[in-house]
Amino acid sequence: MANDSTSGSSSHTAEKLESYLLNAGIAHEHVGEGTWILRDPNWVGAQIVVQNTEPLVIFRVKLLDLPAELSDAKAAKLFRHLLELNSSDMLQGAYALEGNALVATECMQSENLDQNEFLAAIDSLSLAILEHRQGVLAQLA
Repeated sequence: MANDSTSGSSSHTAEKLESYLLNAGIAHEHVGEGTWILRDPNWVGAQIVVQNTEPLVIFRVKLLDLPAELSDAKAAKLFRHLLELNSSDMLQGAYALEGNALVATECMQSENLDQNEFLAAIDSLSLAILEHRQGVLAQLA
């Protein structure tokens, strides 16, 4: 029975998230149960993935692949920069590594997630794509 309740809740959240995307006019593709890919021409090819994983909604964007030959000095400079961004601009989310990829994530509780919070998470990752990515590339130069 608990699975039926979770499934119903998950379905309700998925419908709510889909309505938020439609109301905001965000270009998106539903790619699987509880998963959407968001696209915007301003994001220079980056895509935000939104996953409903009850009780959380996870937002994720891959910003770039880090060079395989990253010196210790450049890595330290880059990671310091990312930690500073985590404490100032990514208050609900964080930068992280997935293998050699630099990603930015946001995570929200699905139970009380409203449209404003949903759009704020997307705005935060848009900032990462449009502004922080350039700072990261400068750290790698």
